[in-house]
Amino acid sequence: MSTQATLETAVEEGRCGDRLWLYATYHCNLACGYCLTESMPAIANRRTLSAETMIRVVREAQELGFGAIGITGGELFMLPDAAETLAEIASILPTVALTNATLFTDRLLSRLEPLAELDIALQISLDSDQPDRNDAFRGPENFAKVERAIPALSLIHISEPTRLRRISY
Repeated sequence: MSTQATLETAVEEGRCGDRLWLYATYHCNLACGYCLTESMPAIANRRTLSAETMIRVVREAQELGFGAIGITGGELFMLPDAAETLAEIASILPTVALTNATLFTDRLLSRLEPLAELDIALQISLDSDQPDRNDAFRGPENFAKVERAIPALSLIHISEPTRLRRISY
């Protein structure tokens, strides 16, 4: 049985999802104690996938029959070419990218504008809907940064209500 047929069978039988997940980087600007990937600023030399590698893998995933891509980390937007890489990936397959939404400067937001035309969603994570509780896990002012990011993303049509698929609490 070919790799593609094996994958299709696994998806049909519920043994495998149709979304391939990539860990783009293990670097993060936050230092959450519970982090599964132990990503935090104090750890140097964390692994990252190059843009070329991610794009190649996404093309291969499409050829194998995957229907979507998920990208996470660490914090994806610590990569200097994250916006452009996401645009290329989302032009190949529907994409969801997980982010803590704390790095969205005006410059980065302008680089994200091309994503509005693509099948991409940013999944923004919070630990609580209560600022004090959230910030106890993620650091001072984290909730406020996320609260500012959501309308800024909406202005460039990245997180319209139909595009912002989920906020994890």
